[in-house]
Amino acid sequence: MTLRDGDRRSAAEQLELPLDEQPTATFAGKVLRPNAVAPTPPRIPADDQRLIRALGVGALIAALATIGGALTVDPVLQPTRALAVAGSLALSVTLGITSFLLLRSFQGHPGVWRVRRRRSLRRGLFAGSLIGGYLALRIIGLGGPTGLLIAVLLVVVAEMAISRGETDTV
Repeated sequence: MTLRDGDRRSAAEQLELPLDEQPTATFAGKVLRPNAVAPTPPRIPADDQRLIRALGVGALIAALATIGGALTVDPVLQPTRALAVAGSLALSVTLGITSFLLLRSFQGHPGVWRVRRRRSLRRGLFAGSLIGGYLALRIIGLGGPTGLLIAVLLVVVAEMAISRGETDTV
């Protein structure tokens, strides 16, 4: 079926077109929209963009130091250096998770800016201290998986209590 200029097809006829003749407008329900564009996400403030970038770069540098230290240090013969590697790992986890959580908080709650930095930093510190502390305890010969599980549960409960206690929760 050939149409002349100005003739229009119904929605049912447009759906039956071969793939090479599909209409350019998007089909949503029973309404054809000429230019359906997804809404743009809210812009992250410049200060927070710089903070996220700085945290990410710091996490990469700490991760490189952790990898270099882990490849060159024997924790049995050099426990002090192994503890420094554990601290470097804790730092890289803290910085990486903090930057990720801060970025994610802007995506999840556009327009609410007050508590993000503090909450993201706190959660990153909790995660980094759990991982670094557990590794440090294992290096000096203490701790085990049960202790790690108890620590994780304590941190989760503490985070829930702190988050509920804040007046401007997001």
